[in-house]
Amino acid sequence: MEFCPTCGNMLLYESADTGRPARFFCPTCPYVCYMESKVKIKKKQRLVKKDLEPVITDDDMKNASHTDASKSTEFWKNIGDNWSVIYFIEN
Repeated sequence: MEFCPTCGNMLLYESADTGRPARFFCPTCPYVCYMESKVKIKKKQRLVKKDLEPVITDDDMKNASHTDASKSTEFWKNIGDNWSVIYFIEN
């Protein structure tokens, strides 16, 4: 969507088949914007894939708290807007 820089109304599109070049025009004021028939690409630029840095490093994992997941299991359920433990199994 394009808008008129003079009055702010939405511009209408008129195709080139009416004998005039394609254009956007404002229905309420005399603003007209003619469209160019060709798109010009000035510079081609290769995109380079960046290397991703890890968010959590190995040093962070050494200092992180650990649990023994084999000893207990919790089952959670969303009740309304709150998450609640519905049952807990201890092995």
